[in-house]
Amino acid sequence: MKIGKYTIITLLLLIQSLSFAQDSTLNRIKQKFDALLKEQNKGIAVLVKKNEKIKTISLGNFDLHENNVFNIGSATKTFTAVLLLQEVEKGNLTLTDTIGKYVKPIQNVDASLTIKQLLTHESGLDEVIGKNIYTIFYAKKDSLYNENLLNLVKKNTPDMVGKFDYCNTNYFLLGRILEKITDKSYFDLVRERIIEPLQMKHSYPYVHKNLPNLAPPYHKEKDVTEYLDYKFYANIAYSAGSIASTLSDMAVFYNALFETEKLLKKETVTLMMESGNEIYGLGLFKSEYKGIPYVSHGGNNVGYAFRNAYIPETNNLFLLFTNSHRIPFEKSLKNDLFAYLNNENIEDFKVINIADFKEIPGKYVLKEANLTFEIKREKNKLFLIVEAQGIKSELMQKDKNTLYDTAVGATLTKIEDNSSGLTFSQNGFTTIIHKISSKNQ
Repeated sequence: MKIGKYTIITLLLLIQSLSFAQDSTLNRIKQKFDALLKEQNKGIAVLVKKNEKIKTISLGNFDLHENNVFNIGSATKTFTAVLLLQEVEKGNLTLTDTIGKYVKPIQNVDASLTIKQLLTHESGLDEVIGKNIYTIFYAKKDSLYNENLLNLVKKNTPDMVGKFDYCNTNYFLLGRILEKITDKSYFDLVRERIIEPLQMKHSYPYVHKNLPNLAPPYHKEKDVTEYLDYKFYANIAYSAGSIASTLSDMAVFYNALFETEKLLKKETVTLMMESGNEIYGLGLFKSEYKGIPYVSHGGNNVGYAFRNAYIPETNNLFLLFTNSHRIPFEKSLKNDLFAYLNNENIEDFKVINIADFKEIPGKYVLKEANLTFEIKREKNKLFLIVEAQGIKSELMQKDKNTLYDTAVGATLTKIEDNSSGLTFSQNGFTTIIHKISSKNQ
């Protein structure tokens, strides 16, 4: 078939225009969040893969980018699951094996629990890592780092066995089982089986302060680099949250996992995504965006937060990280990245008209979650503050009666003839929250 030179030029121009259109959409996202993040002294790096093309943007302060090293936190669990499933493929264990087959008796840990129950967070085990994470991080005491955390496990919850209940202890224990089976350290396994074969040149089995190009971790507005201690990540976070990587390297990891057989066979990856329960597979969360299934596994640790989403239907993905414990504007930013991947419009935030919400500020109680939070006015802005969870999220106006929380995606709607209550909606759940004190500002 003969193709004229003008046809080729037309095709090249079309490809260029599509590329520019995608760039302009990402630039719109940048324009939407940049000033807000700079005002809060926050930064976010974003990587997206769409139609096999990778693009990146840096938002806010710190000039964070795709080659900055950071702690991926609980996304480490996907690596741990891959290593376990490699052993399954080799015939060295089965998912129905009991943990008692591989580890000595541990107080308050039922030896009849299965490998699969640990992988899917259906063990009912007590949490030992997340409880005192800040105390341990800042204490920097070898006595804390060297203590066997599994000896601290308290009584389990029998009625939660077989039900999803996210718990780091499950994956800490899986790391121990991996070491027992292979007679190698967990960190050597990560390096030898994943990092080196995939040539993830800027990834490491655990964080330490001397890593090149490490993004400075911030906690409560302070640079906490001086508190970084490899023992915290190696001994405490371990196989539940130790790994350090970059967005570029993580894109390599997810491509290898989902689109090749370099790590696991295709049928094993399908098992990761589809087995387990409605919420969690094997080292992966299951979710939907407007009816489109995707898998993910983010992570949070002191000074870092990471989020991702992979859409099997299109092989598109996005990755983002920040150098603080929570992703600012998380829900809004993720929605915009999904919109970008699905060729949808990016909607701008509406500036709040304070006059529409002058009666809103005050403290409220969400009875269903036994949670108290505050809506606080600062100049011409409104913030949702949840002290118990360390959240301070700027509210945006959705319409004349409704506010939108940019972090968790909750909406707060005024109730006619009721100044002491608001309708609270999030992820399909709706209830009435009641004001317990007013703040006149």
